[in-house]
Amino acid sequence: MDYGKIIDESFGYTKDGLAGNLGTWILLVILALLPAIPIGVIFAFVMISLMAGAAPNIPLFAGGIAVACILAAILGSFYQGYMIRIYRGEDPLPAVENFLGFFSDGIRYLVITIIYAIPVLLILLVSMGALILAVLSAGPDMSNIFALLGGAIAGLITALVVGFLLTLFHYIGVVRFARTGKIREAFNFTEIRDTIGRIGWGPYILAVIILFVIVILVSTVLAFIPFIGPVIQVILAPVLSIFSARYITLVYDSQVEPPGSKAPVPE
Repeated sequence: MDYGKIIDESFGYTKDGLAGNLGTWILLVILALLPAIPIGVIFAFVMISLMAGAAPNIPLFAGGIAVACILAAILGSFYQGYMIRIYRGEDPLPAVENFLGFFSDGIRYLVITIIYAIPVLLILLVSMGALILAVLSAGPDMSNIFALLGGAIAGLITALVVGFLLTLFHYIGVVRFARTGKIREAFNFTEIRDTIGRIGWGPYILAVIILFVIVILVSTVLAFIPFIGPVIQVILAPVLSIFSARYITLVYDSQVEPPGSKAPVPE
């Protein structure tokens, strides 16, 4: 796999699609900001209540946060639905239109992502729950604190490993969903495994790690820019998202059929 070529083509696709089309870029920034609206409303409500001297209502606050998170996920479906069109292989960068289609694809993408995240969440809940119960049962005797922390760290490491493995399947599953329009294809683990096999497990894992490094490095650099860093992050959010989606799409399309096998059927 030519990683340099994939990075170059992904960047070119993103640059050509956004640099010459400011309207698309602005609309994508707006879509990316939609999930922040319910979170901002709850935060403003809490701040106003505190400034007014009102005692915080913990159950109401927790319920508000839960509702805000659900609304944020739903509003984020428009943005993610647009990215599905990139996973589908559309070239050049598609226009920002058909918002109902974005929402439909985005909601299904959200369902797929939540299902993939369940094992990791369960591991974290069990690990943190066990740690809390152990601390409470230990009472003032904290002589075994290192053992408790060790258990929590082991749970965290397990969650990270499982999360990475699921991410490998999630990426290919999402592309399969985008190409077929069927949610079940995102969980067709036999076909996903075979697809990764045709790409090559080693090259594929390295490709995903390279993408992680690029996104983390860019995000870290932007985060350390004084004052205007957050603003630049918002403006460049579509750039990173489109680059990542196109990158994974090109990795998916790099799969090679074994010698003597039938030609792949277009999805």
